[in-house]
Amino acid sequence: MFTILVVSHQQLLNGNNMLRKIVIILFLLNGTHQLVLGQNKLSDLFEQKYQVSLIMPFCSRQILDDPKAKNAAIGNACRQYYEGFSIAMDSFKQADIPIEVRVYDTKRDSNAFMKILAKKEVLNSDLIIGPVLKEGNDRMVDFCNKNNKYHVSPFLTLTKSKIDNPFLISAYPDLSYYGDFILENIKNKGDDNANVMVVVGKESNDKVLANRILALKSKYPNYTIKSVDISKYTELKDQYKLTKPNHIVIASENEFLVGTTLKYLNDSNQFINIQVYGTRKWLEFNTLSIGLCEQVKVKIISPYYFDYKNPNCTFFVEKYRERYYADPQEYAVIGYEQGVYFLSILMKEHGSLSTITKQDLNRPLTNDYLFKNKPDGKSIQNSKLNILYFENGELKRE
Repeated sequence: MFTILVVSHQQLLNGNNMLRKIVIILFLLNGTHQLVLGQNKLSDLFEQKYQVSLIMPFCSRQILDDPKAKNAAIGNACRQYYEGFSIAMDSFKQADIPIEVRVYDTKRDSNAFMKILAKKEVLNSDLIIGPVLKEGNDRMVDFCNKNNKYHVSPFLTLTKSKIDNPFLISAYPDLSYYGDFILENIKNKGDDNANVMVVVGKESNDKVLANRILALKSKYPNYTIKSVDISKYTELKDQYKLTKPNHIVIASENEFLVGTTLKYLNDSNQFINIQVYGTRKWLEFNTLSIGLCEQVKVKIISPYYFDYKNPNCTFFVEKYRERYYADPQEYAVIGYEQGVYFLSILMKEHGSLSTITKQDLNRPLTNDYLFKNKPDGKSIQNSKLNILYFENGELKRE
């Protein structure tokens, strides 16, 4: 265990891209890394302070031994998150009450994770960020209930299962919530008698979203909500209603079937003024036709968006490049955003996260944060998603 001020930490990380990766990995090999932010001198560190624990599967030793290790992807994602978080910490160097940040590598090992949870520094934490994966979040239930500790799941999207933990704060909403978000968005646009057609794919994730929309029928009694199997997409013509606003949610991650369905919906002899919704997974397709998406007015529902034209985003990119000699990826961006957001709440609410659902909408950089209780569970999640669309070949946000 050692203590290091932010200035020294930044100096350590200056250098080429490989060096900054090695430095971050090396300090994590020791099991714990500690930063102290604020005006207090080292002699005052045992006075009042806020304690933050980052508990994530950096898998540092594995990656150092083999950059292509099986846990390299999740480990690198966590490293990038920490890099963004470390830039966020710059904003709190002048805080009246110091913030102590400790970083733990779970190594994606359940025994190592449980030993970390038993540490008194973790038990005394005002904010715990992590774990990242579902198995870790499952193990947090007893810990949170016993110790009344909130923890943040930084980028896990639950799909087929849920975790009923009133102390769990999910920065990314569950996939099922996309259904709530879409229907509420339709209502807010003024479509009180919408005809909603859900095109259901074959994968389990597809069914999660589709089943949630169908389960919401009673909440929207004036809506017509029906489902169509994606392999029978031609049946959409029978569900289409000329006298109603038509909204088509394609709950599928199958690239070929999504493309085929979009081509069918582009037939203006059968469909006029329809609104089509897809998921962020579509942006990972190899051959997604952007022109076709524009023609049928596709809206992509996504928990993440980065606005490269926003001056604040441009400044962040420059700062990240200066420090890490690389362009920031998604995990670095959300590490920064969540660092700014949660550390600000910690300062504002005197070390408590109990009022998280009463906080106002906040955009730390490019994504919105507004936490609410889950509509179908006991935990808390971000209620804001991005609505993206294509215009002149460019991805934009409403």
